[in-house]
Amino acid sequence: MGRFGGLAGVAAADLVRFAAGPESRMRDSQHGGQMDRDSDGVSALARSVVARLTGRPPRRTAEPELVAALVRAALDGGEDGLAALRADLRRARVGDVDLVDVYLPQAARELGCQWVDDEASFSEVSIGVARMQALLHRIGRGWAERTEPVAGQPSVLLLLPEGEQHTFGAMVVLAQLRRRGASVRFRMGATVQEIGAAVQQQEYDAALISVACEEKLDLCRRLVKALRKGSGGDMRIVVGGAVLDRPVDTLQATGADLATNDLEQALAGLGTSPAQLRLR
Repeated sequence: MGRFGGLAGVAAADLVRFAAGPESRMRDSQHGGQMDRDSDGVSALARSVVARLTGRPPRRTAEPELVAALVRAALDGGEDGLAALRADLRRARVGDVDLVDVYLPQAARELGCQWVDDEASFSEVSIGVARMQALLHRIGRGWAERTEPVAGQPSVLLLLPEGEQHTFGAMVVLAQLRRRGASVRFRMGATVQEIGAAVQQQEYDAALISVACEEKLDLCRRLVKALRKGSGGDMRIVVGGAVLDRPVDTLQATGADLATNDLEQALAGLGTSPAQLRLR
């Protein structure tokens, strides 16, 4: 099963975390950020990326040579490089589920590490992650994409607050949930007022909010407040993202019900067993 906190990115190309997305398994401790340079000269931006790249190892272990091949194809393979590699991965018994849940997140981490280590430029990494996101989109088209509630399955609102850029991780979580039969509505950059109106117009079982940095926690708190008011307090709210790797109490700062990057834990916190979701 995938992680609620997967990869997120930097700028147009998201590099890591729930959203952000899969694969860092989210910690339940919360943390915050800084924007200056530390004594070792590493910028806060680089540290933020590194924080998003780290996490507990996935349950299914990615083969390093296959991850390296994904990274090469993303950087140098052109428009069709990843599509061609997908056939090779199938021959290596890496299906689309493992590709989405394990390999693409790990490849995104590797791209992020190359950027932090000055082995790849920001533009190269941005293009590489964009190519991986295009592949993710093609894979996801084969899975059920529901935007309306389905009887017996949870209805989830997945939110990326204004100013957040890490769409790759959120798209992975979106694919994972829809693959399992959940009805998911993804909203990126919507205002607090728009989100409040959205939950008044349509009923959701839960909202999942991805936050990358401490600076967005106040906005997240206002989103949580709007979600509770708009839903009449009848909605479970989970916060995830790279912010959980920072020294701040995310639950206290946002008022959410749960803070985790682990999709299974998030579902359990919503009162939904992963086994209750249809596996595809």
